[in-house]
Amino acid sequence: MNHKYDIIISGAGPAGSTAGYLLSKAGLKVLIIDKNTFPRKKLCAGLITDKTVKLLERVFGETVGSLKKMDLINYESNGYEVFCRDKLITRRDIAVPFRFIDRVSYDYFLLTKARNAGADLIEGDGIGIGSLDVLRSSVTTMSGKRYSADIIIGADGVNSRIRRSFLVDLFGREDWSGNLASAHEIFISRTSVNKPFDHPALFFGYIDWGYAWIFPNRDRLKVGICALKKKTREDIFTSFKTFLSDAGLKGAGEEKIYSYVLPYGSFLPEPVFRNVMLIGDAAGFADPLLGEGIYYAQRSAELASQAILEVMNGNRGIEKSREALASAYTRSLREHIFTEFEYAGKIRDVIFTCLNKSGYLPLKILFGLLGNRPVETVHGIRSYRWMKKRAG
Repeated sequence: MNHKYDIIISGAGPAGSTAGYLLSKAGLKVLIIDKNTFPRKKLCAGLITDKTVKLLERVFGETVGSLKKMDLINYESNGYEVFCRDKLITRRDIAVPFRFIDRVSYDYFLLTKARNAGADLIEGDGIGIGSLDVLRSSVTTMSGKRYSADIIIGADGVNSRIRRSFLVDLFGREDWSGNLASAHEIFISRTSVNKPFDHPALFFGYIDWGYAWIFPNRDRLKVGICALKKKTREDIFTSFKTFLSDAGLKGAGEEKIYSYVLPYGSFLPEPVFRNVMLIGDAAGFADPLLGEGIYYAQRSAELASQAILEVMNGNRGIEKSREALASAYTRSLREHIFTEFEYAGKIRDVIFTCLNKSGYLPLKILFGLLGNRPVETVHGIRSYRWMKKRAG
């Protein structure tokens, strides 16, 4: 039995739910498919930047106040620290705070928004490997049900089954795996730690081409490490154990260490083929410097939705519509995301080259000269392109 939709979205995370919300709100018949049942656990440091908050207000009409009222923002801090191992590089306050969310409730909130806007949902029955049929514009779930749509969106994460359904590279990035980062993360109860951790802290020097972090939430600390696979010589798990010991966290809290991979410069320059589009981690859309993914997941979903609505309102033929879809989407990505990624990657190269060759002192001097410009750039107040302040 073949069920027909305007849009099928594989993946119900922030990217898929944001696209599902926008497209359903515009009157399209949307189906979201996810292998998990929601609410579900999701590994993530849980930091949302100011640009993410502004997106939530622009797209969903939610403010910081409403997000706090729903307990989606569970902690915030105006302070931050950056270290090279135990040596302090900078400690500062900033007017715009870092805010922290729990991905279980955050993702469920976004999915509920999409469903309330009219999107259909299939959960606990994901799309099978190789079950995308591009010619028929259909997908088949693991239970054997087939669904077709005019447009299919892959929002199913770094290991996207939509992306892997193609036997050859059709999206313009051959070296996908070489530009991924390995990550480990542990969650520690704040009451089990003797010294206070009240603001986010980044720690360089424990791993080549990567960093460790301690991010506070209301009741626990999210502690992790990540590093670019292709340039890291050390064993990341051993480096993480060393970091935990140096930070006084060895043996504290939950014993289980979670491992995962994330995009770290592996973004696809042309994430659309015919009527198949990729958004979020499925297309490698994460900050190449710090690995921030939530904002770029939702921003790429917003841009993809705008491209779809633009093309569908154009009354073109099928082939012209496919060409227009690819053109509109990639044009928006180049304007709003890719330039940021390219400059973030250059800054990353400077930072890690500096650390690996000269130690922490040049980096300390650089941060001293730049002040809050780097963190304002992370928040989106400035662009990664020469850290110029954005208009408005």
